[in-house]
Amino acid sequence: MQHTPNHISLGERVFHVLLSLFLIGYGSLGFLADDLYLPGKRRGVHLHGAPALLMLIAMLLASAALLSVVVDHYDRRDNERYYRFFARVGEGAAWTFFALALLLDLYQHVTR
Repeated sequence: MQHTPNHISLGERVFHVLLSLFLIGYGSLGFLADDLYLPGKRRGVHLHGAPALLMLIAMLLASAALLSVVVDHYDRRDNERYYRFFARVGEGAAWTFFALALLLDLYQHVTR
């Protein structure tokens, strides 16, 4: 049986790269300014210090998961399952750091 590499549409690849660049840029600028703002429905959340660092890590992990889809498109070897595994683990880790950042921020507000 011959291997057929994944094909990801150009639109999806561009979307993943642009979203990844946005997450890296927005997260880095917010962390460097020590005010990482997360917009919300009524009002957003401003993260400072350790919660901002955790959120930046979450954004970097999400970016890595997004970019793994693009890299998989260009890799012609029969290893799609490894890219899918990397994307799932990266996404899970990103959501974990996202939740940790919000919980630590909540904890810091409650204990002040």
